[in-house]
Amino acid sequence: MKYRVNEIFFSLQGEGFNQGKEVIFIRLAGCNLSCVWCDTNYHPYTEYTVEEIMEEIAKYPCQSILLTGGEPSAQPLNELLNALKAKAYWIAIETNGTISLERYNGQIDYITVSPKKHINQFYADELRVVNDKLNVDYLSSLETKIQATDHFISPLEENGIMNIEDSMRLVAQMNKHSNNRWRLSLQLHKLIGMR
Repeated sequence: MKYRVNEIFFSLQGEGFNQGKEVIFIRLAGCNLSCVWCDTNYHPYTEYTVEEIMEEIAKYPCQSILLTGGEPSAQPLNELLNALKAKAYWIAIETNGTISLERYNGQIDYITVSPKKHINQFYADELRVVNDKLNVDYLSSLETKIQATDHFISPLEENGIMNIEDSMRLVAQMNKHSNNRWRLSLQLHKLIGMR
């Protein structure tokens, strides 16, 4: 099998609970949505076999993988996950939540759901929502739908400006209703110009 890979690179996780953690990013091409504010050019790709992916990631001094996209679960992941697990990699995934990850039970160590539309992934280690004119009712409904350990609101960036103050107000509003469950997650990689 060949995977459509947008890019593979080594950096720090820029947001959420694992912010600052060294990871090897495997950005898989393609997505089943077309979010107007998406900041990732996930369309171009090179086809890689699992062996080629394993050779590429072996160049980096790291045992942590972040599968991202686009939408990484839009491609069948079993073969890649099996190869990564065989080499004892810690595996995280960032998903829009539209495709259930249940078939990969036990293969993925950390799941971040950044929900968009139709939710089919109902548990996560981390629920991270981009503040695109969100409100308390919508976020409360997500808490009901997705069982998550950690909850984050990330500011939306438009024209190079993040709506940080608006997001901080939303975090404060949510915490009045949710036992201080929500936190702000700034996109550190954008703030400091990191890849």
